[in-house]
Amino acid sequence: MYSKTLKPEIMRTMLPPDFPAEKLSQPQYKMTVERDVMMTMRDGTQIACNIYRPDAPGKFPALHAADSYQKDLDHLPLWPIFHMRETNDIEFFVSRGYVFVHSDSRGTGHSPTGQWDLFGQEMQNDLYDMTEWIAAQEWCNGQVGMLGESLLAWSQWFAAVQQPPHLTCILPWDAGADLYRDVAWHGGMMAVGFPTAWHMWEIRGHYRLGIPDRFGTPAPNPDMGKWDMVWHVINHPTYDDFWKLRNPDFKKIKVPVFVVGALHKVGLHLRGVVRGYEELEVPKKMMLVHGLMDGDEMAIFNSTEMKLLMLRWYDHWLKGNDTGFMEEPPVSVFVRGADEYRLYEDWPLPQTEYRKLYFNAAKSGAVESLNDGSLRWEPPTESESSFSYSYPDPDWTHFSGGGTAVVEENGVIYGQKRICTFTSAPLEEDLQVTGNIVLVLYASSDQQNTDFFCRLVDQAPDDEQIPGLPPRGLILTRGWLKASHACTKSEDLSKPYRPYYLHDKPQPIEPGKVYKFEIEVWPTSNLFKKGHRIRVDLACGDSPALDFGGHYYGIKVGTDTYYHDREHPSHIILPVIPA
Repeated sequence: MYSKTLKPEIMRTMLPPDFPAEKLSQPQYKMTVERDVMMTMRDGTQIACNIYRPDAPGKFPALHAADSYQKDLDHLPLWPIFHMRETNDIEFFVSRGYVFVHSDSRGTGHSPTGQWDLFGQEMQNDLYDMTEWIAAQEWCNGQVGMLGESLLAWSQWFAAVQQPPHLTCILPWDAGADLYRDVAWHGGMMAVGFPTAWHMWEIRGHYRLGIPDRFGTPAPNPDMGKWDMVWHVINHPTYDDFWKLRNPDFKKIKVPVFVVGALHKVGLHLRGVVRGYEELEVPKKMMLVHGLMDGDEMAIFNSTEMKLLMLRWYDHWLKGNDTGFMEEPPVSVFVRGADEYRLYEDWPLPQTEYRKLYFNAAKSGAVESLNDGSLRWEPPTESESSFSYSYPDPDWTHFSGGGTAVVEENGVIYGQKRICTFTSAPLEEDLQVTGNIVLVLYASSDQQNTDFFCRLVDQAPDDEQIPGLPPRGLILTRGWLKASHACTKSEDLSKPYRPYYLHDKPQPIEPGKVYKFEIEVWPTSNLFKKGHRIRVDLACGDSPALDFGGHYYGIKVGTDTYYHDREHPSHIILPVIPA
């Protein structure tokens, strides 16, 4: 099932024109199921799993989905509304000669003992032990791969880091990596939306509210729920040992990796997908798929086209079946605007030309905002040029209209009216932007700390705008940085296209002093068409009405100044791909 944003013709372009369907494993088996088989971990903890096997004797490669949502929700249809169904179509793979093992993490589902602790050391140890247990079973040929989206994809990073001898390949689909930077503290700003909603709804809600009778089995482990993600987020505001344990070291991964990410998953998965591909030193492939809203990635994940691509990967590494997959370019990226997948030899794309778009005080005439600034390819020549604004704005609606930094009028949300914007002139020709982005911002504050939040927007042509309504366009990506966290940037880990902050020892900024801030803006892929405009939104807060999850605003009052003159040339660095 596809959401209304997914066009069948776009789905078909995921597959190469000469897709070798005849070389793939063919459906030839029916499926048998054995439920609540117990695996014993090194500390004696029992882990429950369901085993789905071909109805034939012999040994088969295995696919392991390490879950925390409850394996027995496998009766639910593979629809985006059931976001916790992250295993894909189990019978599809079993019918083609794979054993599918679906496990409940310790302390969850039907695993009777242990404390669930998201990617704590015991959970990581379990991933090693489960892999080796699966490989030793009489129905397994010793080849074990992993499968799953989102949470089940994160598990694959940590399993591979443990280096179990029989883990043969992984396919983390939409897998973030760094729990601090990717999920909980974007740029040092606490992301309250996702950690709160996910742990409350997707984990605790399913256990305490969704199915209290537990399918007729005993009540869940009484320890379930003692581990509180929100408590840990609040009490670990800097990148300390708690977070370091939960940030996989990609250099330790020794098995082939096919990593897939959704371009719209900014603020959760996309950064980990891209950084993982960049840092892996093993046979690897990466695919960045389309989708415009939450749920689209699930429709793509469960699509026939994606299942066939995944089968090519598993057949190659787990069955030795030459599907030609590894001979094709390793990177496949959907280019929004062009609405097609394009193949490349590496990431960042080798042909990338990094171009600077400079902030300018001149009015763009494109949007109603506090300043309506412009973006230009030429650096500023003015000796002095800046814009100051005070916050919070009295017109910000906060909870009633969807969060900080937005205005609600007659039920319409305006995300740009009371913040700063910088917008280009209409483009004279198409411009493809694909890759990692950096915002270089010269700024000061009359406070000892402030936040920087930015959005990159593809604004539709002027003749498509409707007077009096918010500007039509597509929010492509975002970036965040808390000013006090900019003091400890790692020169070793930073790259020209991604500043890397340690977030370990925040320091107050000096009121009134102009600082140069380099802000990581998460990657994107988009063709800005002729006549469209490039827009950068900039503020000290955001809104869950427009932005993923939303961030804690706190008790914050002050005035910030953004500079755009000869000595302080604020600009955004775009990865432009030549035509």
